[in-house]
Amino acid sequence: MTINTDFHLKLTAIKVSQPLGEFFITTIKACDLVKIAFSEELEYYEDGKLHGSQRKKDEKRLLEISRYIDSVEMSFPNSIILAANYTKDGEVENSDDYRWKILKKDDANYEIIIPSDKPLAAIIDGQHRLFAFQYVSKEERKNMDLVCSVFFDLPNSYQAFLFATINGNQKKVEKSLALEQFGFNVQDEPQESWTPEKLSIYFSRRLNFEKESPLHHKIKITPKFEGEKDENWIITTATLAEGIMTLFSTNPKKDRVEMGQVNIWKGRSRDLVKNYRDSSPLRQLYISNNDSEIFDIIYKYFKSVTTILWSTYNPNSYIMKTVGVQALFDLLKKILLENVNERSFDKYLEKLKNIDFSNSYFQASGIGRSRIKRLLLFVNSFEIDLTEEEKIIFEQLISNRVN
Repeated sequence: MTINTDFHLKLTAIKVSQPLGEFFITTIKACDLVKIAFSEELEYYEDGKLHGSQRKKDEKRLLEISRYIDSVEMSFPNSIILAANYTKDGEVENSDDYRWKILKKDDANYEIIIPSDKPLAAIIDGQHRLFAFQYVSKEERKNMDLVCSVFFDLPNSYQAFLFATINGNQKKVEKSLALEQFGFNVQDEPQESWTPEKLSIYFSRRLNFEKESPLHHKIKITPKFEGEKDENWIITTATLAEGIMTLFSTNPKKDRVEMGQVNIWKGRSRDLVKNYRDSSPLRQLYISNNDSEIFDIIYKYFKSVTTILWSTYNPNSYIMKTVGVQALFDLLKKILLENVNERSFDKYLEKLKNIDFSNSYFQASGIGRSRIKRLLLFVNSFEIDLTEEEKIIFEQLISNRVN
């Protein structure tokens, strides 16, 4: 490897003191950081010792992130965490010709000196964010500043500890809240620019707040209800929005990233994804901005569901739990795949009336959803491969309807 000693960076930094020790916050251009940083995949040596701390690089993920970096609204406000002055072999760099140095300028400001492009910054967190810049199509994005938190001479064991702590203790953002955030300002944007997530949130809000809606005040908007006991059953925003999205997008994330290549106010539209293969039944209605028709279908379907299946609240019935709502969307999707012009749903749901969905055969899990879905399709004579055991169970459930 050839080291470029003409490469020289002076970076303004601030010091942060925390119980583990001090680190310094600065910004480094992506094109520079790619040269001087590296990641070590966690592996065992023959003597049983651990080396490195990182997950294996995922090229698919790198490509996905690179598409996001290319988008007009990209932002990486969170920092990439680095351990400076370590070689790729995990050894401390002792040569003053290459070591990163920290200089105090005054009480508040510091300066980081990087004397060459020798890779001496082990990535503790953020490897995919950084190395995705190697896949971007917009070269100017490589000149972007990235926020970095730099530890100096942090031992390998602490690097692994930090990585495990950061990634092991992270709590996923509650899905309903995350989806709500996708659509927080949806009505301030041109309708044709709405991604599948934003459109599904718009529909969810309408279904929740319109007084005549079959789901009026039945949708859980944010985690503030978490742990609260409610006398009336509710559907989470995530369950409803994800079900709605399946009707017009098989890959909402891809649609969002592709539409994000164009500014909202400079031509972003659903036409940007019209040439991607997508088998969802209402895809063409989505592409053509026929949102009123999509909403009408969902509204009519859940009007029938409420009248026929949900008219009496049964807290033990799985058809009123998350797995049941998911399975009901599976049925709607199948109906529309068979006949995209279908607008009358009573005939499908009447066949399910009085089936005991509180039976112990169903359960609140992925298996439960599959069992309910398969029963819904079987009762409606849709083609489905069933085992002999399933046929027997389904026939029993149908014959033992609760009157």
